[in-house]
Amino acid sequence: MSPIGNYTGRQSINPDRATKMAEHSLSDDEFEKQEAELTEALLDAQYELRKSIKGPVLVLISGNDAAGKAELLYRFYDWLDNRFLVTRAFALPEGVEQRMPHLWRYWISLPGPDKLGFYLGSWYHQPQMCRVRGDISAEAFEQQMEEIRRFEQLLVNEGVALLKLWLEVEPGEGSSSAPEVPTDVAMREWGDFSQADREQLERVTRRMMTLTSTPEAPWIRVPSADPNYRDIEVGRLVLEQIRALRNKTERRSPPPPLAPAPRSVLQQIDYGLRLGKEEYGEQLARYQQELRALIRRPDFAGRSLLLVFEGTDAAGKGGAIRRITRCLDPRYLRVHGTRAPTEEEAHQPYLLRFWRRVPTPGRVAIFDRSYYGRVLVERVEKLTPVDRWQQAYAEINDFEAQLQAAGTIVVKFWLAISEQEQLKRFQARERSPLKRYKLTDEDWRNRERWSDYEQALDDMVAHTSTAAAPWHIVPAENKRYARVEVLRLLCQRLREAL
Repeated sequence: MSPIGNYTGRQSINPDRATKMAEHSLSDDEFEKQEAELTEALLDAQYELRKSIKGPVLVLISGNDAAGKAELLYRFYDWLDNRFLVTRAFALPEGVEQRMPHLWRYWISLPGPDKLGFYLGSWYHQPQMCRVRGDISAEAFEQQMEEIRRFEQLLVNEGVALLKLWLEVEPGEGSSSAPEVPTDVAMREWGDFSQADREQLERVTRRMMTLTSTPEAPWIRVPSADPNYRDIEVGRLVLEQIRALRNKTERRSPPPPLAPAPRSVLQQIDYGLRLGKEEYGEQLARYQQELRALIRRPDFAGRSLLLVFEGTDAAGKGGAIRRITRCLDPRYLRVHGTRAPTEEEAHQPYLLRFWRRVPTPGRVAIFDRSYYGRVLVERVEKLTPVDRWQQAYAEINDFEAQLQAAGTIVVKFWLAISEQEQLKRFQARERSPLKRYKLTDEDWRNRERWSDYEQALDDMVAHTSTAAAPWHIVPAENKRYARVEVLRLLCQRLREAL
């Protein structure tokens, strides 16, 4: 493949360049012959992808404005079954997108596991534009590239096949040294760039590829001066990617040993902390009033709040959550009860369903159980390979850090009760006609794994309790104390953040 255009200002095409251009071109007759065979193969591969539910295959189309990115996509509309083809075109962020994490809009747009997706203007475009314009420093750009590299690695680890294409038209392949954009071009990502801008884009793009080309998701340059050659070449690359994904087998090397955290979290809890009925009523009203006032402050309008509730089964998460929701405006509040993933969700990156539920500015979201299930129930019940739940600690920290950088206040609670208290509550639920529905066979089975869950809790706290989003371990054997303590800690965190 040819290098990215160097924009040197040369007008003529030398013999070597002419030979090179001939290598990257197809006559109309040859194109028609190859197109028929390729189209059939692509349709077969697309059908097999749907059956296998291994995917999705996600194709990022980037490159010169004159390289025919949109025109390439039109070709795939002609070749493939459009019912299972997902396309997204991203301009620079506008409106609420500007106030959300950079990767949010790409997360929530990910195609389903049986789909073939095309992204025009992917997560690379905004950092590139900002760097070319001088809006961000070289250091900031490299930090964003590292964030993207981690994001792509997570996608690959979760089964997404990435094909990253840079379509290029080199100097001398058009009518002038810098490729001219036709007036009727379907897509203009870069706008009216000066010669200096083009040279800077070349440097930025080279650096981008150096930082983000990985064995699992390399950048591939596609010479695109000849549309026939471009379309056949990209079609072949897409076909190879679908076939490789379809035939992929899991090969997992043993993960490096993870030293278990000391058994300390539950051992340090004072289960004797209590509140009397009268004191409870006074403090509950006090903190609910304060919480209501904090959420109504003008400076919260540009922020958002994410509350994560985890804890021992029957510890009273629902009761604590209700004491919060009662004093908030339901128009700007959502409570998400997290259950086992659906069949479709089980074939998607595990963070996807939580990215789709994160609060937008001025809103509150509460997760009753959460993405921490990856390192709790999925770990203990061996639903996820060891290497994946171990990698999830860093992925979760990254997720929360992105939210916080965009203005989301993340507050995490673990409600704890002893093994003996849990047994009493289970037995009480069995006897209650109003609470029997809360008790399942799974709850009883989880009790048999108490020690395993205790170790998972200690490891989770050790690896994901950060300075910006620490875990709050709340003794919950006395429900009144737990409810007030959750409200008190929440108000304290909001006072510090606003």
